[in-house]
Amino acid sequence: MNSHNNKVEAELHCRRESLYFCFSSSFTNPPPLLPLSAVIPDTLTVMSSAQSLSKVEGDILQLSCEVTRQTSQHTHLAVGWYLRSPDDPSAQPRDLVTLSRDFVLRPGGPYRQRLTSGDLRLDKTSTTTYRLTIYKLQPTDQGQFYCEASEWIQDPDRSWYAMTRKQSEKTSVKVQPTDRDFSIQVTTDRRAYTAGEPLELRCTIDAQNVAERYFSVSWVFSSSSVAVVGPSAVPVLGANYIEREAAGLLTIRKESPSVHLLKLQRLLTEDAGKYICRVTEREKTPTGEFIDRSKRSRNVQITVTPQSSNISVSLSSNSSEVMEGEHILLTCSVYSTLGPLSILWQWIDKDASGPAVDVVAVDRDGTVQPGPTYLERHSYGEVHAERIRSDTFTLTLHNAFPSDDGQYLCSATEWLQTGSTPDWTWQQIGEKAATKTITVKSVESSFFVSASSRTPSVTFGDSFDLQCIVKSRHNPSVPASVTWRFQAAEGDGEFRDVVTFTRDGTLQWGEQLLGLGTRTSVDRTRSNTNFRLSVTQAGRKEAGTYQCAAVLYRRNYNGTWKTIANRTSNLLGISVLQPVSKLRVHKSNQSLQFLEDSRVRINCSIASQTNEESQHAVLWYARKGEAGEPDELLLKIERTGAFEYGVYAEEERLRSRVQSERLSPHLYGLTLHHAETSDSGIYYCLVEEWLMDPDGAWYRLARDSSGFTHVVVRQPGVKLQLEDVVSNMTVPESGSIRLNCNINSQSSKDSRFSVSWYVSHSENEEEDDQECIFSIGHDSVFGNGNCSPTGEPGRLQFERPALDAYSLTIQRARPGDAGRYYCRVEEWLLNTRNIWYRLANNNSGATVVNILEQVSTLQSVVCSNNSLFYFVFFYPFPIFGILLIAVLLVRYKSRNSNKNQEGKNGAPLLWIKEPHLSYSPTCLDPPALSLHPGSVE
Repeated sequence: MNSHNNKVEAELHCRRESLYFCFSSSFTNPPPLLPLSAVIPDTLTVMSSAQSLSKVEGDILQLSCEVTRQTSQHTHLAVGWYLRSPDDPSAQPRDLVTLSRDFVLRPGGPYRQRLTSGDLRLDKTSTTTYRLTIYKLQPTDQGQFYCEASEWIQDPDRSWYAMTRKQSEKTSVKVQPTDRDFSIQVTTDRRAYTAGEPLELRCTIDAQNVAERYFSVSWVFSSSSVAVVGPSAVPVLGANYIEREAAGLLTIRKESPSVHLLKLQRLLTEDAGKYICRVTEREKTPTGEFIDRSKRSRNVQITVTPQSSNISVSLSSNSSEVMEGEHILLTCSVYSTLGPLSILWQWIDKDASGPAVDVVAVDRDGTVQPGPTYLERHSYGEVHAERIRSDTFTLTLHNAFPSDDGQYLCSATEWLQTGSTPDWTWQQIGEKAATKTITVKSVESSFFVSASSRTPSVTFGDSFDLQCIVKSRHNPSVPASVTWRFQAAEGDGEFRDVVTFTRDGTLQWGEQLLGLGTRTSVDRTRSNTNFRLSVTQAGRKEAGTYQCAAVLYRRNYNGTWKTIANRTSNLLGISVLQPVSKLRVHKSNQSLQFLEDSRVRINCSIASQTNEESQHAVLWYARKGEAGEPDELLLKIERTGAFEYGVYAEEERLRSRVQSERLSPHLYGLTLHHAETSDSGIYYCLVEEWLMDPDGAWYRLARDSSGFTHVVVRQPGVKLQLEDVVSNMTVPESGSIRLNCNINSQSSKDSRFSVSWYVSHSENEEEDDQECIFSIGHDSVFGNGNCSPTGEPGRLQFERPALDAYSLTIQRARPGDAGRYYCRVEEWLLNTRNIWYRLANNNSGATVVNILEQVSTLQSVVCSNNSLFYFVFFYPFPIFGILLIAVLLVRYKSRNSNKNQEGKNGAPLLWIKEPHLSYSPTCLDPPALSLHPGSVE
């Protein structure tokens, strides 16, 4: 299992199970066969793609190698990277770094320092990938790189053996060395300067990889060190330049890795001379030693001529015309300056008739000194002078007075510092001045107030805005206090304060509170020129006259206030009206008919209303009399739902029968229970619309009436009909006369009837010949009908077999009972007042009754005597029965004595049944005796 190129033939001989022996045929005397536990296949692969790379000294090189194995045995890998020199292919390769089988990283001898410094790395990025990284490539790093891996196994004696070793393909790397030389150049815009101007010198290093090399730069002026800048870019100043750098007159800066700057502010004549830039490179060798190489630039000759002033001055202001109380801002700009400046501000009246007055002076070092006249105003901060920049100065006069009107003078003096530290001297080299005329306008002349409103007339619940326009630009030093005043339309005529915008911006409410103080809001614009008073949900109390009053104040520099002007606006009248009513009630006229005791229902429908929050009061009226008479109030429903009955309802006893209800928010109903005929008339409703004003008080907005409903209450229709058939009846004397009275129809199911029977014994039908024989009233009391009976009540029998049928029977008819009989029916109803009244009456058809007079016969004689009647018709029957029973008993006994004998003397017996007797207790018909033959045995 060696990696040499010789052909090895291996033979395995099985001597016994699980033991193998291996020998090579190339041996002359083969060694004794050694037993092996197993044959391990060679599965090691080492792959790294062949490349040709070109690098520059200082670059980074990264190479990866894939090492895999597929053995199931416990083996270890050793992976290393090697470099073969391109100049001598036969030389041994250099060992760069190896990861041994025991996972120890071992660098080659020449690369130990680079591995320690981190410039050489071997990383295992995955289970099979090994990456070589070389930072800061050197020319000696070029050649052929390859990866070599070996697989190791441990024997039972714990010794390690390399089973196989393989190499990857080679990667050729060329490293281009960098040029270590460098050059220096110093540049400047010009070489001739005037004292006070700035000087800039730049030292540029021309070299490769400047950022990765260590350079230190030294600035030298006339053989004296100005500053030294090391690789860390921290300057070390010379002794003569420390104060100038602290004063901001010297700047040493590394603008880029290859450019260094030296800047001198305000050149002095002593700064004229030769400037040199010296650059030193410190290089570190592979052995860790440092080598310094230095170069210097050419001399740069700088000339500095003394200064001569050539300044110019311009003066500007924020405005040439300002209002009283505003601020005056003057800006003095100085151009073409060489040295520091001092400024003197002065004031001169417009006609220049008086001397100039010093306002304030600004020294060259920025110190401010006010003039005697403005000393007190300056102490309160009303006069302020400031140096914005070295060549720009400002003067501010706060809270301008009319006396500040005039010309302002700005005088600029330029200074030059001469000498050297520490004996500096200042020399005035020039002076220039500029003037500016400022006009201060009094605010009183342009101060006035006006009031306006877009809605001089509003309705209840609406809002209105009042605008107070103050024509004066707002100035905190000249503020205005604005007061809204109000004169109520229903009041004592005095104006009272509503709200005041005080001069310090706060609100102060007055004694007159509009809208209970909750519906009033105020606002003002940021410019304080428009002061608005807003009233929401206006009511009666907000109607009246409004006025706006403004007072203009001025704040003195000592903090006191002075009243300048007082103005009042025009009067502004506001009318608050009730809203236009939209109340509409349906006005359709109708006619309704009802029966007595019915329920009369009348509706009152509201078609529209002014507001969803409207409430209604409904009044119901009845028109009973003639035209021109007042209508009667039945009932009133207040908006709160309370009921109030009218006088008419009380008088007519309608209170118990009249009812009103609210069926829906827009529908009301009137109901008359148990209607009477006296309830007939014209009915209508009157609707009142009520609204709540913003102050919480209810007011009636409008009234509207509905259409007329003509109600007719009538008695039920007369439907009383009797059976009017004319009939004849013949009745024997002493018989019964049955007279029927049948009602075919009635007017009401609640009707009651009074029934009377009349008889007329003559042929004519005049009422004088008619005789009342029986009557019963509607209250079921006999004799309480429409007539008084004259007949004998003992012979009369009254029956009511059905609700609509009556009958009268006259017993024991007599010849004088013959005549024309008919019944008269009166229909009665109970009205709503529980009083019965007669609705209708009707007569039935006539019944002609004839009486047959009786002749004296045996039947009549017998029937006329009760004792004789019973003796003849009743007693014989019991006697006959007893005889019959005796005969039967005798016959039965004789049969038992002689069974063959049919009868006594050969004749059959006669069996007579008990006679069937039919009779009438009134003895109107004779009894009927029936004899039926029996059976003869």
